[in-house]
Amino acid sequence: MRSLPSGLTLPMVVTFALATGPALARDRDNAASASVLQPVSQSVSQPGASAAHGVVEGAPGARLAGYLNFCIGNGLLPHGDTTPLLDHLIVRTHAVSDDHRGDMEYAYGTAGVLHPADADGPRVTDLDIPQRRELCAHIRRKAASIMG
Repeated sequence: MRSLPSGLTLPMVVTFALATGPALARDRDNAASASVLQPVSQSVSQPGASAAHGVVEGAPGARLAGYLNFCIGNGLLPHGDTTPLLDHLIVRTHAVSDDHRGDMEYAYGTAGVLHPADADGPRVTDLDIPQRRELCAHIRRKAASIMG
């Protein structure tokens, strides 16, 4: 049996594969139009921070866990303080199953997708860095209130 490289666990690998697969496919589909992409600050489809807060409020628990994972992985929340909350939320929402098949809501959250039904919809990365930090703080508070 092959083993994973040091430091990697199976849930990390599965999460990465689930989270990046749709993003990679999207990039390939849009490769021809890459030269006409607008900077984030000029993007017409850029979601407002308040709209993103509303999405977080209505997100299923597994997607909320994914958003928390996104925030930790992108350095928007402290790893040491937030990872235990993420671990508890994953267990409580069954975001990562024992067979490691994963939950698509968790994968969408990990990829920062705000509206999974819309393939070209807004993502957390469409927000400016201060708005991302604010949204991640909101996500952390929401997750903590669920665990309460």
